[in-house]
Amino acid sequence: MPSSTFSHTASASAPAATIWDSLQDAETWVGFGLMDAVTNPVVHDGRLVSFDWTATAAGSRHRGTATVGASVPGEHMVLELDSSEIAATSTVTLLSEADTSAITVTLAARSRGLLAGMFWGVVSDALERGLPRQVDQFAARF
Repeated sequence: MPSSTFSHTASASAPAATIWDSLQDAETWVGFGLMDAVTNPVVHDGRLVSFDWTATAAGSRHRGTATVGASVPGEHMVLELDSSEIAATSTVTLLSEADTSAITVTLAARSRGLLAGMFWGVVSDALERGLPRQVDQFAARF
């Protein structure tokens, strides 16, 4: 199965602790990548565990799940994203710089379905081109 990995760093005008707290709210993830809605969040002891998401891509609605993987509070959060065509691991790394932070997002995506595999070059190019803008917009929210 084809796969690709991309990374981008952007500046946020909030400290890492504030951003970390926001990452525990599933609604924070709306607009991250192609996610246009999140539902069914599961939170345990104040920490986000999982949520369902939907995204519109190539004129179709796609549904998936997000599960929080290995994370270190205030430093990095790993989201395991799963859908019928594509699976991905998105790692958000926070680095405090006084009252601001650097947010680095690393996206490792792989095809799961026949259609995504057949068109992986196009999918991969779209992910690579879109990531910097999406990370910049995500960071600007903090």
